[in-house]
Amino acid sequence: MLKLITNVNLGQDATIATMPNSKSVINFTAAHTQSYRDAQGVEKSDTTWFNCSYFVERTNIAAYLKKGTQILIEATPSVKTYVNKNNVTVPQFNLRITYIQLLGSPKTQTQDNTQVDLPPVSNTIDDLPF
Repeated sequence: MLKLITNVNLGQDATIATMPNSKSVINFTAAHTQSYRDAQGVEKSDTTWFNCSYFVERTNIAAYLKKGTQILIEATPSVKTYVNKNNVTVPQFNLRITYIQLLGSPKTQTQDNTQVDLPPVSNTIDDLPF
């Protein structure tokens, strides 16, 4: 089974749905952007959008999953297709999340509107603690 580990930015606030078995699912969309230089040296970027589902018993983390928040995820990917309103078949990328780590945003609000400052996370190898 393929596992994907990557950092993404949330495209919308997370929503919670309760399943019949008393488990809950946290749903959100997320984007991963890959930057690169083309053959002429021009910087380009490609963004891929994912529909994400995180099946859990406790949904406390959902309060921190707000639009724009950067998270690290471990997930199992799948692809389906659908026909859009222009009658074109397009792919739909789905991730079944198995692990989430908040990477932070300057300020994140909880459901009771208290603000939580998340520490910034550097993406450079020199800052790793080992």
